Amino acid sequence: MDRQTLNGILTGHNLVSCIGDISPQDYDDLTHCTQLATKSADMICSRFVDSAKWLHEYVNTLNFLGWSVFEDAVTTRTRYNISKSVAEFLIQSAQRMRDSRQGNAMIDTLDVLQPDKPALHSLDEESLLGERFQVIPARYDSKGFLEIAVFNLELVTQTRKSNFLFLDAEDQTSKSSSNGLISSWINAHSKQKSAPREKEARDRNDEIQSA
Repeated sequence: MDRQTLNGILTGHNLVSCIGDISPQDYDDLTHCTQLATKSADMICSRFVDSAKWLHEYVNTLNFLGWSVFEDAVTTRTRYNISKSVAEFLIQSAQRMRDSRQGNAMIDTLDVLQPDKPALHSLDEESLLGERFQVIPARYDSKGFLEIAVFNLELVTQTRKSNFLFLDAEDQTSKSSSNGLISSWINAHSKQKSAPREKEARDRNDEIQSA
């Protein structure tokens, strides 16, 4: 799975699902912005200790970098029990999204990812077997502005295994009730069309590095 795959792109611990083609510039933009938002929020506090404060900084950083976050579309850190697999949870979440096309794109991306062993191995390594990863459905709205949903996810389990995304909970060695998924969710759109925010990103990165 790479940039030539129209319905999904995997970079590090970020899995981006796309409706149609996303320009390389916009893809780099959303990737850099979400990475910087995560890094900035981590500098403020641990999301394990104060998820509301962590999420507030994450949203502020996205705003600083040229994104507008929908006020009614921010969900703080919430734990869900997993009866099947992480992928099944994401499919159920996708089916509840207000934009069905965005949800269907995420489902299509998971379908493409499942048989791609090199991509799954990369996701296992970059996410530390699900300890932290992001799923980002992305699309252009009718006016040409990029809209994204960002799922910040953490797999909670006593036994970490490869292929964590599609591993059935019932197949795990430890069938502990502690198995679950912690999710925070944000919906945002860009404030400008296909315009790089490189200066803002560099400024924010410099602030983080000097902190």
